[in-house]
Amino acid sequence: MRKMVTQRRKWLILIVVSLGLFMDLLDMSIVNVAVPRIMLDFGADMNITAYVITAYMVTIGIFEPVTAYLADTLGLKKIYILALIVFTLGSSSCAMSWSIHSLILFRILQAIGGGMIMPLALAIVNKTFTKKELPLAMGLMGIPLLVAPSLGPTLGGYLVEVHNWRWIFWVNVPIGITSMLLSHILLKEFETVRKKLDLRGLILSSIGFASLFLAITNGSTDGWTSFKIVSLFIMSAITLLLFFALEPITKDPLLDFRIFNTRVYSAALFVTFLLMVYLFGSLYLIPLFMQQLRNLGPFASGLILIPEFLGAFITLPLSAVLLPRIGAVILTVTGMILMILGIYPLTHLQVITELHSVEMHLFVIGCGLGLSIMPSMTLALSALSEELVNQGSAFLNLVRQIGSALGVSILTSVIDQRAHYYMQTIKENVSASNTIMLVGQFMSHFQAVGYTLDQSKQLAVAYAISFFQQQASVQAFHDAFGVAMIASFLGIIPALFLYKKGDKSG
Repeated sequence: MRKMVTQRRKWLILIVVSLGLFMDLLDMSIVNVAVPRIMLDFGADMNITAYVITAYMVTIGIFEPVTAYLADTLGLKKIYILALIVFTLGSSSCAMSWSIHSLILFRILQAIGGGMIMPLALAIVNKTFTKKELPLAMGLMGIPLLVAPSLGPTLGGYLVEVHNWRWIFWVNVPIGITSMLLSHILLKEFETVRKKLDLRGLILSSIGFASLFLAITNGSTDGWTSFKIVSLFIMSAITLLLFFALEPITKDPLLDFRIFNTRVYSAALFVTFLLMVYLFGSLYLIPLFMQQLRNLGPFASGLILIPEFLGAFITLPLSAVLLPRIGAVILTVTGMILMILGIYPLTHLQVITELHSVEMHLFVIGCGLGLSIMPSMTLALSALSEELVNQGSAFLNLVRQIGSALGVSILTSVIDQRAHYYMQTIKENVSASNTIMLVGQFMSHFQAVGYTLDQSKQLAVAYAISFFQQQASVQAFHDAFGVAMIASFLGIIPALFLYKKGDKSG
């Protein structure tokens, strides 16, 4: 296939595949900002509305393991275009949904296509470019991988505030149609193989990964030790243990275990997982802090993330150029050190911190992400034989999805639990005299602007409570940023194994 594709056509294919990938990844972060408006529009409570996000993740857990089989047997081009069609159809259906239940149903349809787009896109690029060309191609492909999730909250906030939440789904339609048509024109079909569907593996993996995603996405709200979440984790553990035990002895396995024989690929799985915890954690924490504690709107809080993707935009091509010269270890470790340096000041972030200071730290984080995120994925897929690329790409993307979901869920739990802890600490440690003094200061302020004594007293007490709650929340966010920083620290360990024989870094 590589020999049959001209140089010009290769780069056109990269652009088209990146367009589809951008659409898919944008959707992962653009929907979150619309949840409050969706609740209001449909008169739904938070528990049912949460399934707009949860149903999407669970569906990915069911369908992503079978992606490689479909691509291997039916054709990579055919399944990729089908994934674009399903995702685009699901997006337009979501935009036209008439109830919260119909929206959840159409999100499931959207996820069937969305879950397959990225692993298929990675496989297409890996099979189109030569080993020598692949680092640059993957580096450029990494731009939508980082830019789309960063841009999602900004674009989503704008569409929700200026238009309405339905536009976060309509925006996918023209991109999807364009991607379909250009993919049909530019892509040539890849080789296929004949093999039976591993139905047992499909059932076990579907139950296992769906249960895992359901537990992860609901753990922060239902409680990690609740009967429901513990039961889901147990079900996931049992079915996935059976899946991983039986696949190596299955004739035509859904997951070919030969992909794990490659050290670089296995190391890349851990690096990707921890990077996704960090990436989606940082994309989640900053807008949440700005909206909850600084009262910024979704659009304004999303704009603060722009320096992060600008930093990534600068260093992603640089990492592609440097990868063949200095190897993945130096690039990935350097990137993670930059990520640590960028997020450490955020562990001391205050409500009064200047926004330009926050943006500067996010720029450093973006530079680090740009250096570290693509080398591991590039080496992971290039280390596999061509027959295993579809398998490797699908499982790598599944790990990426688990990391992103777990990152958001864990950090949500950290904020909720630590805010409660710090509020209790404040209650125990702040003296009555200090509280009375604070209330007195607030009363004086309200009386000075024209409120009566009784009104000033009520407002002062409310403001004092709000002040203590704000202090507790700020400290909780500090802990959450610290957890994200730990993920980056941990990522350095598997990154040390991202070398090939002959690498200068190895």
